[in-house]
Amino acid sequence: MHELRFGIAAKLYYEIIHRKLPGQLDLIDAWFPSLIVEEVPSDGETKTDAEYDDRRFHIRAVKYHGSYYAGAGRRVSQITGRLSGTAKGNQEKERKTSSLIQKHLAEQMVTDLEILPRLQETVLQRIEQLDGEQREPFYSSLFSYIDAMITERESKTEYDLLNELFPMDREVFEGILYNTGYQLAKLTDQAIANGYLWLLLGGLLRNEAGRILRLYDSSFIPIRRQSSDDGTIRDKLYYLLRPDQYESFYEGDDLDMRYPGIEWYCDRCESHLNSQDGFTDRNPVWVCKECGYENRIDAAVIYDNEEDYHNQTRPMREEDIERAVRERKAAIKKRQ
Repeated sequence: MHELRFGIAAKLYYEIIHRKLPGQLDLIDAWFPSLIVEEVPSDGETKTDAEYDDRRFHIRAVKYHGSYYAGAGRRVSQITGRLSGTAKGNQEKERKTSSLIQKHLAEQMVTDLEILPRLQETVLQRIEQLDGEQREPFYSSLFSYIDAMITERESKTEYDLLNELFPMDREVFEGILYNTGYQLAKLTDQAIANGYLWLLLGGLLRNEAGRILRLYDSSFIPIRRQSSDDGTIRDKLYYLLRPDQYESFYEGDDLDMRYPGIEWYCDRCESHLNSQDGFTDRNPVWVCKECGYENRIDAAVIYDNEEDYHNQTRPMREEDIERAVRERKAAIKKRQ
């Protein structure tokens, strides 16, 4: 199965470094240190079953020979199994407990803005530990995982999706994958760590991840990302990860414009330039009539979404716009 689950996403890393997947308590704490599992002081030689603290949403466990000891407590194993996506059965109490942990963790992340930078550093350290022979296979495995998740989700009925463990909204699912793809396309260690963290977060928090999506952009900067709602998630990711093979298209009729379909805003006061009297995009600049700022008008400052604009990445190619307009004109002429 190729679902967006924490254990499945984490396994990709351990397969690359040829290590066995850690036990559930150690696995959760390795990627989300101290946020769910709380170490109870011990001599390291005494086995004490882990317990769940209902009031603090924490699993309290001792370390035995360097690893967290879960013991025979079925409740803890079911909770961690559901969080990681490996538990089977129908223990409703443990499902509800896991759901409460997810809600609590999401609440912590949106109120304490220091948590996600710490998680970024944790993931980055592991990415930097990959050697030259491990990086490319890991990178490729993330692409394959994303593609397989999309394919599997497309094959499911609405009933199947609604009856998943911790059902995930389509918007949340696609937002996580988009943020992952956006980061992976940058190819830096930090960006790969960011992309992988989105998968780990989405898999752990499931539908609660929507709260993180609404607050952070793909780099985990607390700014709401605005992106186009047009196109499928596969189309968006294809554009991000294979920009040299992506061909945009245009469906409008305002072909008297140099850049049809583009809305222009002042870079200083954010006034809508298109609605200003006499505006034309055929001039190289336009002086905003609200604040007097001289705005550059050309393809080099056209971006697909607000995050691209803030990061100054992937401006639209003028030749791509011209091709799309030519094809639109030809389609209209053929229709007439």
